[in-house]
This record gives sequence, C-alpha cells and structure tokens, in this order.
Amino acid sequence: MTMREVDHLLLGGGGASAAAAATLRLEGATGPVMILSADDIAPYYRPSLSKQILLGTVDESRILLRPEGFYRDQAIELLLNSAAASVDPGRQVVTTSAGEEIRYGRLLIATGSRPKRLLVLGERLPGVHYLRRKADCDAVRARIATGVQHAVVLGGSFLGLEIAMSLLELGLEVMIIECEGFVLPHVEAPDVSAYFRRHAEDRGARILLGETITAIHGDDCVREVEVSSGRRLPCDLLVVSIGVEPATDFLGGSGIALEGSLVLVDELLRTSAPNVFAGGDVTSFYDPVFARRRHIEHWDNAEKQGRLAARNMLGQRRRYDEVSYFFCDVGDVSFSMLGAPEEAEERIGRGSLEEKSFALFYLKGDVPRALFTVGRPVEETNGAKGLIRYRANLRGVKGRLHDPAFSLDHLPTQTVLVLQGGGALGAFECGVVKALEEERIFPDVVAGISIGALNGAIIAGNPRHATEALEAFWSELSVKTPVMPCEAAARAATSLGILMFGVPNFFRPRWMPSFSTPMMLPGSWTSFYDIAPMKALIAKYVDFPSLRNSPVRLLVGAVNVTTAELEIFDSYVDELTPDHILASGSLPPGFPWTEIDGKAYWDGGVVSNSPLDIVIDRCGPDGKRVFIVDLFAGQRPLPTNLMEVMARRDEIVYSERVRSDLRLRELVGAYRGLVNGILGFVDPAIQAKIRQRPLYLELMGDGAATRITRFVRAGRAGEPASRDYDFSESFIRANQAEGYALAKTTLGAPSEQQLNAGPVSGHRAVPRNRSLPKFGDGDRLSGPEPQPPDTAAAPAERAPAKGRTRRVR
Repeated sequence: MTMREVDHLLLGGGGASAAAAATLRLEGATGPVMILSADDIAPYYRPSLSKQILLGTVDESRILLRPEGFYRDQAIELLLNSAAASVDPGRQVVTTSAGEEIRYGRLLIATGSRPKRLLVLGERLPGVHYLRRKADCDAVRARIATGVQHAVVLGGSFLGLEIAMSLLELGLEVMIIECEGFVLPHVEAPDVSAYFRRHAEDRGARILLGETITAIHGDDCVREVEVSSGRRLPCDLLVVSIGVEPATDFLGGSGIALEGSLVLVDELLRTSAPNVFAGGDVTSFYDPVFARRRHIEHWDNAEKQGRLAARNMLGQRRRYDEVSYFFCDVGDVSFSMLGAPEEAEERIGRGSLEEKSFALFYLKGDVPRALFTVGRPVEETNGAKGLIRYRANLRGVKGRLHDPAFSLDHLPTQTVLVLQGGGALGAFECGVVKALEEERIFPDVVAGISIGALNGAIIAGNPRHATEALEAFWSELSVKTPVMPCEAAARAATSLGILMFGVPNFFRPRWMPSFSTPMMLPGSWTSFYDIAPMKALIAKYVDFPSLRNSPVRLLVGAVNVTTAELEIFDSYVDELTPDHILASGSLPPGFPWTEIDGKAYWDGGVVSNSPLDIVIDRCGPDGKRVFIVDLFAGQRPLPTNLMEVMARRDEIVYSERVRSDLRLRELVGAYRGLVNGILGFVDPAIQAKIRQRPLYLELMGDGAATRITRFVRAGRAGEPASRDYDFSESFIRANQAEGYALAKTTLGAPSEQQLNAGPVSGHRAVPRNRSLPKFGDGDRLSGPEPQPPDTAAAPAERAPAKGRTRRVR
C-alpha cells in the first residue's frame, strides 16, 4: 500500500481537531490537512449529548460543528471510522486501525477521553450505559423506548446532573447516587451545591449521597443496583458518569512523554517529540495563569487549545494562557464556571441564587482565581475573566465585590507601556519612565519596536527600578558635543561626525574596519553600519536568561526579511537574547539584518512602529491601562524645504495611531443588537441557557474599558532632520528632560473620567495624588487603590500638556 503524506494530521474527531483544521486554513496553511476520527460522523457538538441529543430535540445536521460541505470546500479530508493505532515520531508516521500508514509534517494529538468503567459485578449487563459519543445517546434512547421506568445515574457532578435532568424530562423516575457528601463537588462551594440539590429534588429527582454502586443485579438485563450500605435499588436503566480517562493507549512505545496517561506538553502545546502537538482532554499542560501544570476536560478548553496548537504548528509561538469556561444546565438553571475554584481561600458572592442572578468570586490571597455565575451581565463575566487571567490583586476593592452594582470595568488588569522606535529620540522614553516610576506606576507588559525594544529590554530586566539603568545606558550612548559658539553649529558638527564615524557603543561604519569585523568591498555591503557594539552594550544592562521570570513581560517586533511578516518575540515564550532585541532595531539600509535561528530580521518599524497592536494580539484588548510614548508628532505645519519634507515623511510613517476602528465596532454592535433582538423572541428559559454558553459570553459583551494615556513628544521648533541620529550629549539630555517634564505634567492632569477622548490642548491641573490610580508594591500589578473623585477647587493652571488620555472599548 502506498504511504499517504499530509502536511497536518489531526488525530481525533472532537472540538480540538475541528478548531485546529479551521484555524490552519484561516492562517494560510495550503498543504493537505486530514482529520482522523473514530466517529462515524463529522465533528459535532458533544456538550449537547446530555441535553438536546438525549432528549431527541435536534437532528444530526444541527449538532455538526460545521456543515460537511465546509470540509470539502476547505480541502480538509475527513477520515472517519478510523483511529490511530500507533505513532512513530522518528519516521513521522501514524498507523491507523486499518493498517494504513500516514506520514505527517505536523501532528496534533487530540483524541479526547473515554468514560471510566464501573468495575463491579454485572457491569456488562444490558441496560448499563456510558455517555461519551452520539452512539451512546442512541443506545440510551433505544433502551428508554423499551418502556423502562427506574433510572439510576451514578455521579452527581456536572454531566451526571445534566443526564438526570434530561431523564426526568423524558418521564423516568430518577435516582442520583454521588459518593461525595454533596452534588457538584467540583464547584467547591457548599451553599451552591445545596441549592442545586434542592433544585434537582424539586424537579423530582431522588438523591443518595455518600454512597456508590458495589454490584449490579439482573438476569438478561439490569434490574437492581446494590450500594455500599447494602441497600438494593430498583433500576432498569443505569447511566454511569464517574469521570473519564484520556484515550492515549496508542502512544505506547512512541517515546512521546506521558504523565500517567496524559500527554505532557509545554505552554506552546508542544510534546517531547519534534513536530508533535497535543490539545484538549489528553493533555497535561503548563498553565501560566495559575503557574502550575493542569489537566482540563472541558469543551471550551479543547477548542481553544486546538486553535492555539494550529497556530503554533505554523510557527507562531503562542503560549496557552487562556481562562477556560465550562457551563452546565441543571433543569432550567444554567451556570458558567471559569478558572480554578479548588485554589480558593475565600469566596465572595453577589446577587441571589434564588433569583437566578448570582456570581461567586473565588479568591486566593486577594487575587481572583475563579468565578461561578448565573444570570449575571456578560460584561461582568468578561471583566472577571481578565482579573483572573492577569492575577489582579483586589485588596483595595474586595469589600465591594458583594455589591451587584459595583462594576468591574474600572479595575485595570494590566499596566502596559508602549515604546516606539525613533533612534536618538528614545532618550525621551527614558525621561517618561523616570516620571512613571516616581509616580509608582510600573508596567506589567512592555512592548517595544527598534530603540523602544532596547529601552523595553532594560525595563523588563530591571523591574520597578529601571530609571537608573536607562540613564546609565543612554549616558554610554551619548557623544560629546564640541565646544562651539553656536549651539546649532555644534550639533550639526556632531551629527556629521556620527554619520562619518558612528556612535562608539552603538554602531560603526563599514568603511572603518575593526579587528572583529573584516573589511568588505562596498559591492557586498547590505548596510552602511555594523551594530556589533550595541550587542555588547545591551547585554551589560539586561540579564537575558532571567527575562522569563521577570514580573514584566517584554514583547518586541521584527520583520522577517524573507516573508515580509511582522513576528513577535515574547519573553514569556521565547528564550530572548541580545539578537532578538537587535533584530527589532535593524533598520535598513543603515543597519544590517540580524539572524535568529537562520532567519533574517529587520526593524519592526518597517511594517509597524506602533506596538500597541502587539499587546492586543498577545494579551487581549480589554481592561488595560496603557501608556504610549509617541516620539513623532501627529500634527505639524507644512514643510518648507526638502529636508523638512523628508523629516515630515518619517513622522507620518512612524507616528503612533490609536485606531478606534469605529466602523468595525459599529458593525459588531449591530450584530450584538441583532442577536439580542432575536433572543427577545425566545422563551426566557432558553435565553438563560444561551447566555451562559462560553461563545456567547466571549462575543456578546465588551470587557473592561482600556484606558490610554499618550505622551506625545513635541520637540523643538526648527529641529533638524538629523534628530533621530543626533546622539550628542546635549540632545540626549534635552530629550530626557522633555520626556520627564511632559510625563509629570500629564500624570498631574485631571482623571481620565474628566477628559474627553482626543488631544488635550490645555487643562486645569489637580493634585497629583488624585490624578491616576497608584499601584501597590508587589512584584506584579496589584490593582488600583480606589481614589475618591476629585471635587476640590483646582489650583492655578499649568502650561498646556501634550499628553492625552482616552478610554476605548
């Protein structure tokens, strides 16, 4: 038999594989993609097994994740009724249960899980069922059709309760047996468990706690179950829901590292074998949100990991730092749970379960770790997700969490500093950082391009006390200004000297060979200067191996010269080196490209000098407090000569633009309005279920507002075009002073709520200790200490500030 070859082979027919296949095509994968599935139908929505499918209220076509035509149109091959029998990572070959061999370029293991068996006498009798696949649902429905009356559900957790409620709705008498002393034990909240026990009993269920089944009795089929106390209970239908185990038997002998039966993956979902990834129920993955290894058996987690694995199979190097959701329907009450409730040391509730509007915050050390929610606004849930994801400390506002009217919108989850490229103008950023640190404002994330990447690396490498290191760094970069009667002439002479002889600790010209750099003929040059001196200088100020453990996450962008794509280097994902930082600043034709792992990179500013996009891409758009240093003014008078034309061109190309994307937001708002309008015609009980679905929660509500404060460098009137390479000592000091003064003035401005979006041409100052929220002294952002709104009379006016603040959603 001829061996088949595919670029991307996805094992398993569940949500992870389906999401991965769609993402591969969305992200531009053009080669063959195959899903290998043991099921006999295309990937379908498994959470409906215990609800709509068991009840028989939907047909097969409506449970499919995508129409079968989607896979044909996207050239995704579905190989059904075929499971993986073995994997040979050395040959990159999977052997199927039919004996066929398939060679892969990249492999995703997403085979999901199978039910744990109840290993007692009589477990193989007809009438004993498990619920994991559609075929299992069909078998249960066929059993019910024979006229059974007495159903027993073993397991009182999420799936068990859903199955029990569906069986009640089908007219059966239902007994729920749970070995713990309460139902829904994984909610980790006795009051919530007690409420749902009462709710299930009110609907007709009988519940037996602290017991388990020790034997199953019957001749030709199940007739009774015997529990640990010795009681025998009538039963002609038994559904066992006592957990699952990963379907990874086929990996035996593959050499792929396992933890028990789980596939060990890192935060990029890579296994121990080259080109092999894993996602969903089969994984033991490192979760950076909770700083520990975790295993999650929920549909939302599987889909998210499938999408992320696909992107990483394409080389995007994204870490899995999501907060997964799951939802449950207990009769007409639907709830969602996100995070890790087992970590809680304290629980704070708001609202009322009886009124079906309730949220329970799970805290550990004043940091939210999980949320249980019923009928609460979607914005609240999304806001809590951000607080969990970024470990915001709620010490200052914890006492208000119980109040349903207390909005989470104003609580920033992260402080972000965005630094542009601009050569010598980067000294302005040094002054801004000094002012921020004096105001006790410290970033959780720094995103930088070019010189901003150099400054950002020093900030991340010297968390909470970067000013001293930055000032020393810029002192070593500066060039002595010659003493001349005219300052302009002195600076012009310095700039000419820099063009001719370079900056000793930054770059040197090709026409001046050194011992470390041999002389090359101009015809083979790819740049005018060599930046080897900067590699040594940045290593002096940044301990690169320690960046992964820094409380400040560093994001820098560089352009792949071959693909023309902007790539992101992330200190929490990549082992950053001086080369990664230099790559972001390798602006042609002045500087050469920098090679990393055999790939050539140029300055990220070639594509985008606005690294705010990088932050949104890696950290999400919501709930942040963003400080942007804009080195190039957005508004200038018309140029009057060619030199000014060239300077203005660079300002326009490299200036920061915070795009509101108003048309897109209007369109999204219109669709949300349409969805909510349609829901208005739906039965309220069905509405409540829909509003707890993870996809609804993620798409139908804005997260907390992001607040943006900009520090826009105005510069001096009549600045020469050489300002971005004027590393003269006087110009560096002037830029530092300007950045410091502007930041201090802006931070002393009225609070964001008092300012309209857009530039501030002038304002009345307020006392600095009431301007912007201050942050605690922990290693990470600890959340704002609430400040009362300022109602005092403002002091005398200050000079107009170029800084500005806006709130965006």
